[in-house]
Amino acid sequence: MVKNQSRLVNHFVNLVTSDQIVMNRDLMKNITDNSIVFLAVMSVPLNIIVYLALSESEYFAPRLVVPFFSLLVVFLAFFRKKINYRIKIFILNVIFFLGAVFTLLLGLLDMASLWFVLTMIYTLFISRKKGAVSVFFAGLLLMIITGYLLIMKNSFIPLKYNFENCHYACVITRIIHYMMIGFLIFYIISSFLDEIKQNMIELQDKANDLENVNLSLQKEMENNRQMQQNMLETVILTEEKERKRIAADLHDGLGPVLSSINLYYQAYIDEQKPLVKQQIEKKLKLIIDNAVSEVSRISHNISPVILEHNGLFIALENFINQLSIKKDLHIDFSYQNMERFDIKKELVLYRALIELINNSIKHAKAGLINITIKPVKNFIHITYTDNGKGFDKSELKNNNGMGLTNIKNRMQSLEGFFSFETSPGKGFQALLQLPYN
Repeated sequence: MVKNQSRLVNHFVNLVTSDQIVMNRDLMKNITDNSIVFLAVMSVPLNIIVYLALSESEYFAPRLVVPFFSLLVVFLAFFRKKINYRIKIFILNVIFFLGAVFTLLLGLLDMASLWFVLTMIYTLFISRKKGAVSVFFAGLLLMIITGYLLIMKNSFIPLKYNFENCHYACVITRIIHYMMIGFLIFYIISSFLDEIKQNMIELQDKANDLENVNLSLQKEMENNRQMQQNMLETVILTEEKERKRIAADLHDGLGPVLSSINLYYQAYIDEQKPLVKQQIEKKLKLIIDNAVSEVSRISHNISPVILEHNGLFIALENFINQLSIKKDLHIDFSYQNMERFDIKKELVLYRALIELINNSIKHAKAGLINITIKPVKNFIHITYTDNGKGFDKSELKNNNGMGLTNIKNRMQSLEGFFSFETSPGKGFQALLQLPYN
């Protein structure tokens, strides 16, 4: 039971872990694809504003940097479903990082820092923390160098775009950068938070399911303990019943015979006439033979030696032959030859069939009993029927009911099966099965 519970817990843990990995991967793919589409759309106004902001630059080439990056993003947006997930993020990170470097060349440390932060976030999608840390320190180093050059007014920055003459365009550029980067960061964080909330709900549901399973297992264990207790009580009652039956056999069967022997022996000693004495001797010998037969019958019921020596079928035939003296009873017994099997199973089946036969004779007043034993796949298959008066199955608190319960418990203890059907005036039918090798 503990192994089953541990196996079930491991199954839930593996299920949660595997689902979590799949969901996170799908989430990151969706975030990446949506981010690429958003950047492709925003690249149009960004190109216009940056072009205006760099209109005062002495060089024409810097004006082509942003359009070049925008073309890459548009390309990714069109073919995002066909490009490998890790390759997409890698290209996107390269664009972000180079965009940060480009803004540093413009002397815009504030905008560059945002692009570096965005690069770190997307690096975490395809790399461990070391990759993001590397991006962080690389960006920090570049910003320190650029800041130092700006402070010392010894800048190597060759763009010379005359920032003091850039008013509206430069302000709008910062606003658009904030919109783009702020939206992407907000979108990423909110998506992961929603995913975490959803995962927490699912984990709670699975925890509740696991708790229900645990309660079911505890209930099953309690039921098994109760069943074992009931089986123990049934075995004790059965043993007590067996003792009473043996005592009744000795008292009712052997007791009167021994009393008769004692009377006839006393009469034999006191009798003086030879002819009468000879008649008493014959009767005494007959009674002694009956006593020997009665002792044999009782001992056979207690421990059937013939079962140990010759097996189940010969022992049952021997018992049935003893009942053949009853003229109002016919027992039809048939079986298919099989190799002998475990003595415990043979003894359980023997006791069960003897119990059923005794019930049919004593309680059901049956005149015909049919017993069939045959192998069915890996089981011994026994069918038992009689034409007795039957009984109501709800009335199983008498001795007959205890005997049937004992049969069921003994069969279950050997991984077997026992069931029966009966009703008043409809006879009795039973099925017994035990594993057979």
